[in-house]
Amino acid sequence: MSALRQAIALSLAFLVLLTLGGLLLDDVITEEFRAETEEALREEYQRISDRLTREGRFPEEIVTAEVFSDSGVGYAVLRADGKVLGPVLRGAFDSQGFDILEAEALFQPKALETLDRIFDLIDEDDEEEPSDSGPAAEEAAAGQLAFDVAFESEADLGWRIYSGAVLDGHLVVYAPGVSAFGSDLTSVILVFVVILSLPALIIGLIFGIRAQRRLNRIGAGFDRIADGELDLRLAPKVIRDDIDELAARIDGATERLQASIRQMSDFSANIAHDLRTPLTRLRLHLDQADEAEDQTAHREAAIAQMDDIIAIFGAIQRIARMQSQGRRDGFAAVDLGVVVEQVHEIYEAVAQDAGQSLSCRITNAATIHADRSLIMQLLANLIENAIRHAGEGARIAIGLSGSRLVVTDDGPGIPEAERGRVLDPLYRLDRSRNTAGAGLGLAMVKAIAELHEAELALMYSADERGLRIEVRFPQP
Repeated sequence: MSALRQAIALSLAFLVLLTLGGLLLDDVITEEFRAETEEALREEYQRISDRLTREGRFPEEIVTAEVFSDSGVGYAVLRADGKVLGPVLRGAFDSQGFDILEAEALFQPKALETLDRIFDLIDEDDEEEPSDSGPAAEEAAAGQLAFDVAFESEADLGWRIYSGAVLDGHLVVYAPGVSAFGSDLTSVILVFVVILSLPALIIGLIFGIRAQRRLNRIGAGFDRIADGELDLRLAPKVIRDDIDELAARIDGATERLQASIRQMSDFSANIAHDLRTPLTRLRLHLDQADEAEDQTAHREAAIAQMDDIIAIFGAIQRIARMQSQGRRDGFAAVDLGVVVEQVHEIYEAVAQDAGQSLSCRITNAATIHADRSLIMQLLANLIENAIRHAGEGARIAIGLSGSRLVVTDDGPGIPEAERGRVLDPLYRLDRSRNTAGAGLGLAMVKAIAELHEAELALMYSADERGLRIEVRFPQP
């Protein structure tokens, strides 16, 4: 069930991409906070260093000053006599430049206790301000350390420090790191992935089941078509997605297959009908040849009937070869004007013998890429068709303008009910059954036109008199 597998795969892919995207976001945000923290530390270090340099000493009041400034950065100093001014341990001054320390390695015990109380208050109520009578306020009033915490996080996060020499001592500035924040973001992402996984899979399964049902219906319909039910159509009236488009394409292929089978059936029926007469005559001549005194006449008549049958099959083979486009290798530059003039000269006398007239008008004849002999055969078939069916006294005209070839006559035309089939091989009008030919003339014209990628059009007058056939050849 490919649709279900695809739905599950897409759902899992969505969850994996969501996880990867969240982890990448975690890294980006963590890196951004780290860069901002380092920038704040560097600026605070420079500010305090400038202040101490101007004063030329380490003031004792630094011990009772706010450990965090408005930017959330704290500081401490180590004097030359080894005294630490601030809430940090002596070991914190061993680093140079940027470093990361845990709270236990950075702060003195009293500072750690105060930090723990602050974090407890944050955990209890992020929005509630500590009371002025709380422990932290009493320690500040007593000259102990007070911490203005400008962040909300966990108590186990690392601390970023920046240290360096100032005057004859050492200065270190510090701020809370972002490791705990990153850890919280990762946890949130994983929770969201877990929460979204079940709905995503359910929705994917729903869409997958719906798609699979539609595909199963198309598959079952295709089996019915393969069994011969060519009238079946699978596409809905409104095309909504690619599955409906697939069903529409199958319907189109089925319609073409149905038309081909119908044409083949008609073609077979026409072959049987048109070959019955010459085969019957052939049998008659063969039966009478043994009893007749003049066997030569019957033998020649039988041979003539055989030649007609061979000519029919030869024409069918030529049409099949042209429809397979197997003769394009013989294409060359052909002047249509010269071809039309030659064919007109050949058939002008033929039309006169049939009591008809054949005129020709050429304007700006084009040169096309074509097979010369096939173009002559196309035009000859059009003229022969007009001479054979237009009737005595008909006027037939050949017109050439550029690459557009037109043959018209003022004969009886073609009944509307039969116009869609006159180009089919071996199809003949009822009134033409008694005339010469096998119904392959216009079929040959169609095959030659398709081989040359030309447009073939049959046009009829309002009073259904006459026929106009246009062939538009593409110009190179």
